[in-house]
Amino acid sequence: IERATGKGFGDRENPLLVSVRSGARDSMPGMMDTVLNLGLNDETVEALAIRTGNERFSLDCYRRLISMYGSVVMGVQSRHENDPEPFDDAMDRLK
Repeated sequence: IERATGKGFGDRENPLLVSVRSGARDSMPGMMDTVLNLGLNDETVEALAIRTGNERFSLDCYRRLISMYGSVVMGVQSRHENDPEPFDDAMDRLK
């Protein structure tokens, strides 16, 4: 993928971002868990902001990665059905 795109996974100047879908037997068709923007970190998010000229877009991509990783990979979920998503609640407190 790196050769085909000219981007590098973890590259601080031209980062390669990938999205991953679950192939787990628990996944139902049309309901596959997805993690977007793998490859972003504190350094590559800055490179994405420079390359796109849009810092807000870059930070939102990073936020999505953290949120999806927490939910899909680490199992961070609301305790009750009507509770807000934990990550969204934390972001609201920071605003």
